[in-house]
Amino acid sequence: MEHLNINAKVAQVLQDHPETVDVFLKHGCPNMQSGFFSVMARIMSVRNAARIHRIPIDELTTDLEQVINLQD
Repeated sequence: MEHLNINAKVAQVLQDHPETVDVFLKHGCPNMQSGFFSVMARIMSVRNAARIHRIPIDELTTDLEQVINLQD
């Protein structure tokens, strides 16, 4: 079972696990694969994305890990 590093950049998570985009969208994040938000995703960690969008970090990481581990 893979555990997500909450200090990982969102862009890296999306690159390594493209299926996680739906998790971010479900939690109210913008599409971070295009436009201005794709630039922000390169500098923003998962932890900061959760904080900025007021998502409990444990909830976001649990959902991301579930999707990531389903693909492994």
